[in-house]
Order: sequence, then structure tokens, then C-alpha cells
Amino acid sequence: MSEITVDKQPLRMHNDSVRFKLRATIPAGTITEERFYLILPEFQYGEGALPLEEIKITHEDLSAPGQTAQVIRTLSFPYLEGMDRGELQVKGLLQESTSGNSVSTPNISLAKGIVSTPELTRVGQFAVGENIPDVGAYMSYEEDFLNLAARELSYYFAKNSSYAQGSSKNARLEDELNQIIAKGQKIQQVSISGMCSPDEEDFATLSNDRAHQVEVWLVNYLSENGYKGDPNAVNIKIVDPKQDWLLFRHLLRTFENIDMKERDKYFDIIYSEDSYEGKINRMKLLPSYTILSREKFADMQMARVTVMLEQDRSSDPEISGLAHSYINGTAKGDELTEAELARAAELNPGLKERQILYEAMLSLHGSALAYNNLGVVYLNQAHRMNRISDKNQKVNEAMRMFRMSYEINESAYARHNMGQAYLMWGDYDAAYLEISEANSLSKDQALLNAINEGKRGALDILRGDYKLATLRLSKAPATEVNLFNKGLAFYLAEEYAEAAIAFEQSALANMNYGYAFYGLALVAANNHDEERLFENLKKAINRSPYLKNRAATDLEFRDYFKDPAFIEAIL
Repeated sequence: MSEITVDKQPLRMHNDSVRFKLRATIPAGTITEERFYLILPEFQYGEGALPLEEIKITHEDLSAPGQTAQVIRTLSFPYLEGMDRGELQVKGLLQESTSGNSVSTPNISLAKGIVSTPELTRVGQFAVGENIPDVGAYMSYEEDFLNLAARELSYYFAKNSSYAQGSSKNARLEDELNQIIAKGQKIQQVSISGMCSPDEEDFATLSNDRAHQVEVWLVNYLSENGYKGDPNAVNIKIVDPKQDWLLFRHLLRTFENIDMKERDKYFDIIYSEDSYEGKINRMKLLPSYTILSREKFADMQMARVTVMLEQDRSSDPEISGLAHSYINGTAKGDELTEAELARAAELNPGLKERQILYEAMLSLHGSALAYNNLGVVYLNQAHRMNRISDKNQKVNEAMRMFRMSYEINESAYARHNMGQAYLMWGDYDAAYLEISEANSLSKDQALLNAINEGKRGALDILRGDYKLATLRLSKAPATEVNLFNKGLAFYLAEEYAEAAIAFEQSALANMNYGYAFYGLALVAANNHDEERLFENLKKAINRSPYLKNRAATDLEFRDYFKDPAFIEAIL
């Protein structure tokens, strides 16, 4: 019989796995050139067992023939739900090399249970009986534009031409300008961005020429048709042309004459590292290029014109009243400006109402804000769904909204929310990457940057970097959740005094938050302070059925499982 031990009793979860050192002493004379020894560890839990790495010891591992064999091996296995009350067992197997005959020891118990305290980390999830937390970050309408109304318009050109001439496709632009002139509205600002289709030559020159031609045309049109202000005083900004493929991606997504598989080939080319010209040449080899170019490329041969008009924003009561016309389905679509729709959504906290209002923004303006905020609504709707398939479908819809928002404007909000979507899927690595990217984009946005730090700190706990987690969570907003996570990070880093302070702050931030008291119970158990342990444990389980169930089997409290006071506290 070999002597086999492990360095942890019970085992402990770290990152997303359980790691331990196994030490074995094989008696002298057991292993020879004809016999080798196998150590076969496995973790038994529930109705099954997880076999771990087998360890083989041969005569080559001996310091000298007939000597005792000493083995030290680091082993690990992924932590899975339900393993907390499992058991690490091992058996030894002595086998003859030639005949294959063997003899084994009985199963030996090495460790019972797993301490899974990092699982307490709060990243937006909730248990039955707990309040459903809001997730995601809404974008706010920029203050500078609250009293402006935007008109997104287009001026179309013939292929490979920058000559501004009359066309039926430009009738909408002329109609909008005529309405502005008739109403006597003042144009505050105009931005013009020249565009080209992939089959046109010299993108930079042609797109720039188109923008400047529209600038000249616009000033002349306003002068000739009675604009009440000074057309030459209108602030016109020419946007530097970018080969960003944004319009192409939009038209591709809405083109129904090619299937999804063929569409993905275009996206693979767009997102490749090839040059602009190289991408076009690769597209021309696709079977659907001819029909796509014939049906959609003319829509890209234009300049995009954004006209910002001075307009007094309606009061909040007026906005709320008009918002109901959207919610009850009687709105024509232009009752509220984009800024007013954004404000209406802020005034209506219901997810269904917000969905309708953001969808109205999307149909009228297609802005980064509308895509992002509608995605946040979808995330929170998914959070409230019971069926996994429905939840996953809604999260997928939210992720599509965030991608569209990010394509229009590379914002920290869309990245942050994409990370939150991955969190809801339990994909912590992908979430960490997205929120880290959001963090790099939010340096000038103090509140969002702090929120990102809170999420990253929580993920650092799950990744096993407790010290880094404490630093990041110290920069996060002082909510009960962030303060609890901060306390948990200190606790796992074995800085118990700091942990107690953070847990107390969490409780003060929200006295109904059971996790704060559970954290204080953990510190008390570690300090063998039974009075505070039982006092805080009672408060925790009275506030959360999940914590009540967890406390009964949490090996952090193993020294008290048979204590009548502990049993009374968790009843």
C-alpha cells in the first residue's frame, strides 16, 4: 500500500479549475524492471466520476534498484457545477510488464469537497428569490444636440462622376430642403461625407470631389430657393473620406438576393488585413458579385448630407405625451426628434416601452445610440426569460445591435455591452476581452470607465488574480455589488481586515443585500468569531434563499456544521 496525500484538504477552486499537489511514497522493493506502478486519481461527484491524469512510476524513476519511490505531481481538473460535495479518490495499481497481471489497492480518499468561494462573485447574475439586476450601459444623447434636429440625406451621382446634376434619386433631398426653407428654420450645421462604390476608381479623390461639389450645390440651392438666412454663413463641414465599408455592410445585410453563407464571404473579405483594392479584387471573384454590384452599388455612389437644424426641444410632459403615440401604435413617425425619442425612453423605464421608442429611433435615424440602447433593452429582456433557447436568441439579437452600433461609432458603450452579453453566456474570457477594450476607449468618460473597472475587477476574481481585482474594484462605483466583490477579492487574497471593511461598506450601501452579510460571516468564520458568524449568517440567509442553501454545504463553514448554533442559524 502506497502512502498518498494532497496538499489541500478540502480542495479549493481557483480560476475555473481545481489545482493541487499529490505526493506519493511507493514502498521499497515494489517497483522493479519487471513491475511498474500506476497511481489512478479521480474525482467522484453526483452520479459519476472524473478520471484525472494517471501517474506511471517505473524502475527508471528510482534513485537506485529496490529503493523507495518518491513522487510529487501537480494535478488539476476543471471545476464543474455540483462538485462542491464530491471526493478526490485514488487507487494504486502494481502491474507486471510482460504478463500484464496486476493487483490494485482499494480506493483511498484523499480530500472531501471543494471550497468554491470565487463562485460568489457577482457579474450580473441572480438566483431564484433575488431581485433581477439591470445590466448594460445606455448611451445618452449628447447635450450639445438636445436642441437640434438632424436630417440624414443623400445626394446621388452617376458612376465615376462628381458632377452635381438633377436626378430623380435626389428628389427627397430637395423636398427636405424646401420644407426647411418654407418653415423658416435655421440651419446650424451641415456635414458632408463623400462615398464611392467598390467598382469606382480612385476612392479618395472621387469621394472628396463629391463632397465639395455637394457643398457648392447646397449653397446655390439655398440662395436660389429663398433660404432666409445667409447661405454662405452656414457651417459646412467636409468629413474626410474613410474606406470604412459601413454603408456597404448595411446594404449587404439588407440584400435578400444572396444567402447568409455567401454574405459571410463578403464579411470575411471586409474584415481581412488586405488593402482596399485587394479586398475589391477578391470580391469580384465571388459568384454573387455581379448581381450585388448591379442591384446595390448605385446606392453608394453619393455624398451623405447631415443637416442639423435649430429646434426648441419639447418639455418633458410634452415628450411623455407624444411618446404614448409611439407606444400605442398611432404615431406617424415624426412626432418626436431623435433627441426627444432618446429623452422619451429615459422617461419610460419599462422595457417594452423602451423597445418601441428605440425601434422608432432606429427606423428614422439608424444611429449608434439607437442600436446600442435597443441592444441593452434586449439584454435585460433576456435576463428575465426562463427558457434557455429564448434567452440565447435574445442575447444574440442584442449582440447584433452592439455590432451595428460599433460599426457606426467605435464607442466604449457598445464594447462594454458586448462584454455583458458574453457574461450572460458565461464566456468570461470573451467578456474580459470586450470590457478591456471598452476600458481603453472610455478614458475620457469617468463614470463608464469606473463601471468597466468594476466589471474587470469581478472577472479578475474569477480569473484568480485577487490582488489586481482589489485595485480595479477600488476604482469602481461604490455600489453594494462592487463593494461585495471588493471584499471577496480581499478575502480570497487572505487580507481579512480589508475584506471586512469592504463587506461592511456593501451592507451600508444596501441593508437588504444578503451577500454583504454572507461576506462578513466568511470573515468571522476565518477569525473563529462565532457570535458574528451566526449573527451575519442569519441576516444573509433571511435575504437570499440561494445563500441559505449554499451556507448549509459551504466548506468555508465546515468547522461549524455540527454546531447547534450554526444549524439554528441556517434553518
